[in-house]
Amino acid sequence: MAETTAARSKKTVQSDKHKFRLHPVLKKMLRQLLVFLVSLSIVSGSIYLAVQTVYSKFFKPVDPENDTKITIEVPMGTSINGIAKILYENNLIRNTGAFKLMVDLSNKANKMQAGKYELSQNMTLQEMIDELMTGRVSVSTILVTIREGEDIRKIASRLVNEYKMNFTVEQFIAEAKKIDKYAEDYPFLNNIPEERKALKFPMEGYLFPDTYDFYADSSPERIIRTMLSEFDANFTLEMRELAEEKGMSMDEVVTLASIIQNEAKSEEFTKVSAVFHNRLNIKMNLESCATVNYVLEDREVNQVTITVEDTKIDSPYNTYRNPGLPIGPISSPGKAALEAALQPYAEFMEPNEAMLFFVLMDPEIGHHAFNSTYEGHVKDKKKYEVNWN
Repeated sequence: MAETTAARSKKTVQSDKHKFRLHPVLKKMLRQLLVFLVSLSIVSGSIYLAVQTVYSKFFKPVDPENDTKITIEVPMGTSINGIAKILYENNLIRNTGAFKLMVDLSNKANKMQAGKYELSQNMTLQEMIDELMTGRVSVSTILVTIREGEDIRKIASRLVNEYKMNFTVEQFIAEAKKIDKYAEDYPFLNNIPEERKALKFPMEGYLFPDTYDFYADSSPERIIRTMLSEFDANFTLEMRELAEEKGMSMDEVVTLASIIQNEAKSEEFTKVSAVFHNRLNIKMNLESCATVNYVLEDREVNQVTITVEDTKIDSPYNTYRNPGLPIGPISSPGKAALEAALQPYAEFMEPNEAMLFFVLMDPEIGHHAFNSTYEGHVKDKKKYEVNWN
């Protein structure tokens, strides 16, 4: 009997179903692929969400719609940490760590320049980094020279009276007393003994003498930070290691260097250093006129003669009365004096003939006669004191 049309149609459908049935192995593979794709999309979505969250929290401009200009100043000698802090305090970046990371990734840490910049909250981190490389200056600068051997009183007077900076002597001195304010950014200040913090000039010796290009409207804080940064750069790692070898703290090195700076010319620094080291080794008073001059309010810098009464002044800086080093530095020593404090003239330290005395021969020349005996010193003093007046 011939097949009916309905029967043939049913048979065709059943045949088609059998024809398109998936192999079990292939079905399993497709199922695994589907699971993988779904998992990948979930992970990708999570990563994207995490990246977006990190970007929004740390890297995104503070306010993409705000183009109002904010003026900031990056003082000379400011570290990347310092720049990041300035930007954060002015609400120009969301996170200091993110800024420093971008600087490191762009390899531009050493290309940042001091200057005054106009930035805005809609700028990206990269745009700010690029701008900070230009060194744009919006105010005039003043070339200021701080001489080696000058103390904080003289530095303040020079800044105000000679260079006409926009603050008073008293304001600069008051700022220079705030040692705890600066210790976080300049850890070497933690070497300063607690007992000196109660004195007038606890940071004496650490405002490094050099020629600086300061902004005309620089504050005492900006100037002090710049000078402290310069000290940090000049008191090298090699010097720190040598101080440790000699059993000297940084503060002791700076204190001795400040005395050397005010007692001699640079060509005799190491010889004068040897005399002071020899005296310290045998616990003999340093008897430095420079330390007495520091105490005298009306003294002249590097004053040649002092009176017997002057040597009796009751002060922790007076090395005629007190053994060892004074309580702190008496001026800002230069790098040569710092090096001499750590590397005294070896020939003057020979045990059999260690030099213990020196006397000025001629104030105009500035050279000294050195002696290992008091008798020889007295003889030379009588010989040369006629030149002192």
